[in-house]
Parts: sequence; C-alpha cells; structure tokens
Amino acid sequence: MRLDAVRGMFLAIMAGVHVPSPLSHYLQEPFGFTSAAEGFIFLSACLAGMVYGKTYLKSGWTEMSRRVWNRAKLVYIVHLAVLLPVALIAWLYARQVAPLANHFHDFLLHPVESLLLIPLLLHQAPLFDILPLYVVLLLATPLAFVTARRHGWGIVLSVSFLGWLAAQFPATHLATDALLPVRGGSFNVLAWQFLWFSGVALGETSLRGEIISQKFRSFFFTVAGLVVLVGLGARHGVLPGVTLNDEAYLWMDKWTLGPLRVLNFAAWVVFLIAWNPRPPAWLMEQTALWGRHSLAVFAVHLPLVVCAASVIQMFPMTDVEKTFLGLSVIAAISLWVAWLEHNAAFRKNLPGLAARPWLQRLLHREIIPTAPAKPFAR
Repeated sequence: MRLDAVRGMFLAIMAGVHVPSPLSHYLQEPFGFTSAAEGFIFLSACLAGMVYGKTYLKSGWTEMSRRVWNRAKLVYIVHLAVLLPVALIAWLYARQVAPLANHFHDFLLHPVESLLLIPLLLHQAPLFDILPLYVVLLLATPLAFVTARRHGWGIVLSVSFLGWLAAQFPATHLATDALLPVRGGSFNVLAWQFLWFSGVALGETSLRGEIISQKFRSFFFTVAGLVVLVGLGARHGVLPGVTLNDEAYLWMDKWTLGPLRVLNFAAWVVFLIAWNPRPPAWLMEQTALWGRHSLAVFAVHLPLVVCAASVIQMFPMTDVEKTFLGLSVIAAISLWVAWLEHNAAFRKNLPGLAARPWLQRLLHREIIPTAPAKPFAR
C-alpha cells in the first residue's frame, strides 16, 4: 500500500504539472532536483521486480516472461488507444484549435507517415512518450532476470550503468527524419533504462531480506538525509550563498538523467529505505487508489491535460481560474479512480454473491409456460 500510495502521489503531481497554471509551478520538482517521472518509473520498476521476481522463483522463466510480455502488450494497446484518437482529433481540428496544432506540430507536418510510425513506437507526441518507454523497458526485463539469475545483479547493473554513461555524451544522430517523421520521446532510453533496472533489482532483492542492515540504518539515514536537504535547499533557493550556474544545470538534465540528478534521487531512495516510514492507512488511501490503477490513471490523464492546456491557451484566464482548472483535472481523475475501484470490488465479490441460493434460483430458474403455444393463423 505504501508503494502504491507514493506512486499515486507522483501521478497526481504529474497531472498537476501538465496543466499550465500556478499550481504546476509549485508542483514542479518539489523534492529537489528530481521529478515525479523518475519516482513513477522507479517505483513501477520496484513493483515489477517484486511481482515478476516472485513469479520467476515459483514458476520459472517461461511463466514470468509470459506475464511480463502480457503486461507490455496491455500497455502498448492502451498507448495506441489513447494516442491515435487524440492525434486524429488534432488532425481534424488543428486549424480551429491552435494549441492542438502546436502540441502535435511534428505529427501534423506528415500525418499519414506519422500514423504508420506510431504503432512501431517511432513517432511519439509530447506527453505521450512515457508509455512507449515503459513498453520497451518491460520487454527487456525478462532478459535482465535471467542474466541476474546466472551472473547476479552486479553484471546487469554494470552494463546498464555503461548505457547511462553513454547517454551523458552527445550522440551522433542519424538523419532518418529526412525520409520519415521519426520522433523519439523526450526520455533518453539509454539513460532511463538504468533507473528502471535499478528499481527492478531493488524490488527483486527485497524478496530475500532487508536491503539495509539494521546496524547501518542510522549511518545511511544521516548521510542520505544530508544530501536530500542540500538538494531541496539548492532547488528552492533557500541555501544562503549558493547559486547555480548554467553548467551545473547540465549535470541535472532530466531527459538524460544527469549525474547530480541521479545522486539526488538515489539519496531519496536510500533515505526512505533507511527511515522506513509507516504513515496511517487513512492518509495513504486516496493516492494508493491512484497507484493501484496507475495505467488507467495515466491513460485518462493525457487527454484531460491536453484539453485543459488547450483551454488555458485559447481563452484569457486569471491565475485562480487556471488553478481551478488544474484541480478539476485531478478531481475528475479521482472520480474515475473511485469508479474503477467500485467496479473492481464488485467483480471481486461477484463469485461469493453468485453462490447465494436466492441468486442461483434467480439466475437458473426455469420458466414453464402454463399452456401450449397456439400456432399462428395462416
């Protein structure tokens, strides 16, 4: 529940950030030089490591890989089901709705070719690029599991780290977009795969015992806590005499996960593991629902934030009205989550309900006509 609650909190932050308003300004990187996207991807990876790692131990590689690939297939289908209708609407109404034209600019330059590339995950619109990243990382996860089983997580994370390191240097870009409108996502896959596989390794390792030994908890709590405080202070400008120049921000790049950004995020992970907070269940209940239905929440939030952002850009609005619209998106998602949870609870209780005698009689009763039916007159 705690992991779901934190993941749900990151989803709520993302929904607020993606609607341009004063609210998005305050929700932008509130935890230092780390965003909700890092937390969402990492926690999803931790849960994948725990769930699929347990399946691997009990049922073997075949069953584990089947479950992983089924999940990847579901995410892929949801991605297409959300992006294609929104892209087609932008194609039809781009002349009337300028914000849609701006948001889907690359798509509208070559709409037919882009529609052919979208199913191949080779054309990704802004905000619609996390799910393709998730699909690619999921498809690579079974290989990471089998390699870790044979050689340990050390070799997996070492190769993954080299990929992240390569992403920190300018790469040579092939001119593929000269022939086709190939558009990768904003997230550098080489960099973000390191975050993913670190989470998978942490989740799978947690099945075998404590991550941090009890006698070292105080040490890690103190050191990581200091790094967290420095990151918070530097990000929000509360450290006296500390100013960051432009070169420092290059080390905190979000899309390539710059070194200082990774350090800040790793400090949060170690700090929370060493602290191991246990807030009351009532405090986590709402965001835990968001986290439990994370795929559905993320999918529905995309068209909502595109619509809200278009409204804000098309009509003159005060800061209060923009904030209200941003909060309305979060409220609408909460209603959606409540409906999903209600349906899930109903389906869960349906077998027990169907076993009740009165319902069985209702479902299986025989209707016997009291008199034979008369033939139709000619």
